[in-house]
Amino acid sequence: MIVQPALALARRPLLSFVAAVAVAETLSEVTSLDARLKWPNDVLVGGRKIAGILLEARGGDTVVIGIGVNVMQSRFPAELSGLATSVLRETGRGVDRDLLLDTLIRRFDVWRQQLEGHGFEPLRARWTTLAHGIGAEVRVGSRTGIALGLDEDGALLLRDEFGTHRVVAGTVETGLAGGN
Repeated sequence: MIVQPALALARRPLLSFVAAVAVAETLSEVTSLDARLKWPNDVLVGGRKIAGILLEARGGDTVVIGIGVNVMQSRFPAELSGLATSVLRETGRGVDRDLLLDTLIRRFDVWRQQLEGHGFEPLRARWTTLAHGIGAEVRVGSRTGIALGLDEDGALLLRDEFGTHRVVAGTVETGLAGGN
């Protein structure tokens, strides 16, 4: 998607949370899958990645939002088989891609308007209800702690024995205590 958001430049990265919530809600609405969000930009089903999101600034006012959803893949390479999934693998059936896209665009527009009109708090609350790993022990880079949620800028809040830290980039690893 290409958008020209009514957001300050520093707030435009929050559109990745808009896209993540929109994807999760779309998968739930269209396929009844229980999609969960992994900070910062992955959508999971059953703990495996079903979608990813990437933002890129273009020019002064334009943001390109790339959303990849695994829809019809029946197999993945061996190195991804336990990490990735698709709508087909999870439901055993195909899905109307036009319906999926139309629903995604509609859900994206709802959450973008919410962000632009009411700030990050309603979006952050919704993202948190769909989040995977909040309240659990996680690792991001060399730091391990309890994922507490998001701050007002979308950074992951991580608590360890030294306090609470803002994590602005990295890959979250969950399931450190033998579960998950």
